[in-house]
Order: sequence, then C-alpha cells, then structure tokens
Amino acid sequence: MILFIWDFHGVLEKDNEKGVMIISNEVLKLAGFKEELSEEDNEKFLGLKWYQYFENLIPRLSYEECLKLQSDCLEYSRNHPEILPNHIKANDHAIEVLDKIAKSGNKQIIISNTRPNDLIWFLETIDIGKFFDEESSIGVNAHQTHASKIDAAKSYIANKKIDKIIVIGDSESDLELGRSIGAVNYFYKHPHRKHEPTQKADYITNDLRDVLKELI
Repeated sequence: MILFIWDFHGVLEKDNEKGVMIISNEVLKLAGFKEELSEEDNEKFLGLKWYQYFENLIPRLSYEECLKLQSDCLEYSRNHPEILPNHIKANDHAIEVLDKIAKSGNKQIIISNTRPNDLIWFLETIDIGKFFDEESSIGVNAHQTHASKIDAAKSYIANKKIDKIIVIGDSESDLELGRSIGAVNYFYKHPHRKHEPTQKADYITNDLRDVLKELI
C-alpha cells in the first residue's frame, strides 16, 4: 500500500489566504494597531502559523500578544462565517487527483495544523470531505498547542503495513515531516509563486497531478 500524506492549506485548497488577510486586518484595526497586512506580506507569510504573521509584521509584540491576536482572529472568523467561504476553494486538479488515488486502492490522509473541527469544516466547504474520514483527517491544532505534525504522522503509521509514503506540502516543516518518516517529498507551490530553494524535496511541482506518477 502507498500512503499519501497531504498538507491542506496552500496545497489542496487555494485562496484561503485572501480571507486570512481580511480577518487579520480587521482584528488589527479593532485592537488599535496602525499596521496592516499587505498582499505582499500575506504571500510572504504563507505556511506560517497565524500568530507568526503578527510576529513578523509587528516584531515589537511579545509572543503572548501575538497569540492573543491569533485567538481574536479565530473568534472573529467564527463570528463572521461568511468570509472564508467567499474565498477558499479546492486547488487546481485537487479533486481529480484525490479521486484517482481513492480509486487506486491506496490510502491518503491529511495532517494539518488546523483544529480538528475546523479541518472538517474546510474539507466540506471545498467539497473534498468525501475522500477523508475521521481517522484520515488529522487536525493537530498547532496554532494553540504544541502538537506536532511529525508526531501525528508517526502515530498514524505505527503498526501499519505501508510500502511507500508520499508527503505533499508547501513548507519546510512539511518536508521535515517527510524526512522524519522516510517519505518521498513533493514540495508544492502555486504556479504564480516563486519556488523557494530547498534541499529537502525530492520533487518541486506546481501541478498536483504530478503525484499521480507514484501510482504507476
């Protein structure tokens, strides 16, 4: 059996960052800050945890203050549920690729820094929930805890007969996850974004269909 481990944000979905920028700037304004995320900032911070956006945008803030802004963003998002669905959508070819892997008889899971309930909501919102059951959609809630995607992956594969593991992500931490479990690493970047240099990827791609060669 081949196991495909997907990251979610920036890989299986696109345009969520547009909603993130709107929410972040509204929260900053409500908190009395003059600083705001630009589109350039938003692109640069992709792949970071939400509180890290504020650490980078306003370096004078303490860790605790950045966590508070993150918490306020999550609360604002819950109170304005119309924002993210207006932007987030399945990434190009994501549904096609997930469907082919599902029909191949191999296994695929998502490991995301998102909270478990939020991850389920995201999957349903972009119509890919049908590919992932409760066991295979793993939200480690790394924004609010010290949970690790690496630990989640190792826990999942323990005592399972797996012939090959493929990790598809868009950050260095995803590639580190892959390295930690002996996976083949696909470093995904959207077609309009510059590929970051890395020594940890086996493949760099801007087309999710490239992972289907692993089924051959």
